[in-house]
Amino acid sequence: MKHLLCTLLPVFFLQACKKNNGKPDTDTTYNITISTPGSEQGYLYVDGKYTGTLVPGTITIPTGRHTIGVALQNSWSYLRKEVDISAKSTVGFSLADKPVPKTWKALWIGLNETKENAAGSECSTHFSTSELDEAYNFFAWSLKEHFEKYTYGTTQWETERKDITTPIILSKESIGYTVEPSSITTLLPQIQPGIYDCIFVFWRESEGSCSFPGNYFGLAWSNPLADATKTGFVAVKFDAGNNIADKINDYKTNDPGVWIHEWLHTVGENFYQDVGLSLPEKESGFSVHAAETYHYTFPWMDWYRDFVSGRIPNHNGSPAYLGIGPEALLKCTVRETAAGSCK
Repeated sequence: MKHLLCTLLPVFFLQACKKNNGKPDTDTTYNITISTPGSEQGYLYVDGKYTGTLVPGTITIPTGRHTIGVALQNSWSYLRKEVDISAKSTVGFSLADKPVPKTWKALWIGLNETKENAAGSECSTHFSTSELDEAYNFFAWSLKEHFEKYTYGTTQWETERKDITTPIILSKESIGYTVEPSSITTLLPQIQPGIYDCIFVFWRESEGSCSFPGNYFGLAWSNPLADATKTGFVAVKFDAGNNIADKINDYKTNDPGVWIHEWLHTVGENFYQDVGLSLPEKESGFSVHAAETYHYTFPWMDWYRDFVSGRIPNHNGSPAYLGIGPEALLKCTVRETAAGSCK
């Protein structure tokens, strides 16, 4: 009878029936005031997308349920709330609004010896255990200062280290000598889908008269879920010179981004695009190489930060900003996707 009543009433009453059906009017917006702990300035996200707005401040948000997040500038923390917007109001954040970070798992592998041929006269390069300790500390430093920091604490990395003493035979490719994933996975059968999010391999480019040149510093395989192990794979070919500690300190001061650059290749070329995120247009085949296209400059650390946090200004229109973003990083990792254990 209620449906008949609406149908039989005059037109002006019919409009009232439509308005009072219990559903929110999604065309309505409200001015929402956002406050932060200690009034610390932060970048505002709504439903996972950067708004271009800094808070504390006021923003217009459509009625309905929304995820509101703030990436705090100085403390590098992300705060989030699920909020029902139905009237003008204030949304206040506290440090209790930090989400539980998503755990990513890395396997770091240091190679003691790399060589060109399996038998006969061959050239070899070597790293001692103490030199690999220096390299591992470089990696761990980058995890803290770049990977976790640029995600505003939405990720935490667990790392397992495994040095390989068996000589690794290099492959000769068009870009130079490389460590192929199969040369590692053959020796480490524990590398299986669902165990690691990324494998990081570190080896020596040259030693004395022996040299394995190549047109790269780091190398990454850009579609992990298409590989048999369904795991990201990164190799860093390091020219240690006469003192590896000095070389690492030079890179940390002047060009520190090799680890995060290569990891971004593993998730920023296919993985996040496949779940519907808008990432930068590819330059020479790779989104991570598009920094100059978007007017970023060497040593690119602002580029990596904005790539990870989803704040690259899009000069081609909609969406306004490109990249991954904290909300996406709180969701499924590579290994969880590989194992089908995403929630």
